[in-house]
Amino acid sequence: MNNGTKVTIGIGALFLLAGIGLTFLGGNNAAGIEDFDVEEDRVWAGNSGIFLHEISDDAVYIFVSDDVRCDEFGMRIYREDAEDSEVVYKHDDCTLDGSMPDGHNDDPEGWYHMGAIYNLEQGVSYNITTTDEFSAVSKDLIDGIVLSVLGVIFGIGGGFGCICCGVVILIIGGIMAVTSGGNKPQTKIEINPSVDVDSNKEEEAEEYDKEEKKWYEDDSS
Repeated sequence: MNNGTKVTIGIGALFLLAGIGLTFLGGNNAAGIEDFDVEEDRVWAGNSGIFLHEISDDAVYIFVSDDVRCDEFGMRIYREDAEDSEVVYKHDDCTLDGSMPDGHNDDPEGWYHMGAIYNLEQGVSYNITTTDEFSAVSKDLIDGIVLSVLGVIFGIGGGFGCICCGVVILIIGGIMAVTSGGNKPQTKIEINPSVDVDSNKEEEAEEYDKEEKKWYEDDSS
């Protein structure tokens, strides 16, 4: 198996493990999300009256029964001691016919989220005047639930995505391993140069030497 194939299979295995981990974490988070219930989670409930704000959250969401029309609901709020305060109720937009708030599709069954009260102060009592009975739920609580749900969706979705990518990469790595056939040992061939001697030329050289020697001896005598 060559290095490229090993790297491909390794990346595929990492994606697969990461996907399994993300899916597992997302599943655990989903099991830990508590079902939201207006009646159980509300901090205020009732009609017009005096309400003491005991929690640290400076905002609450206002819920009313789903038989209350959006364009007919109203609320006023101010400090009981009449001191200056920035507390305010903000009403959500209504549908064109005025019967429901625009965001009614994601409201709890049997309830409409009509608006929210902002700039509340912990330990302060507020005088509330409203047209219908309402329930107030901590904004931080609901925002936390929404973020948890989004985390579960992205966790499980991302986990499945990583698993799919890991499987595909592993398949590619397997194909590369089969087609490459691994690293084959290379055959090293050494070529030693050879010198061919012409026998005829060798005989001619010997005859030449003999004649030279004979001529030298005759000349010296």
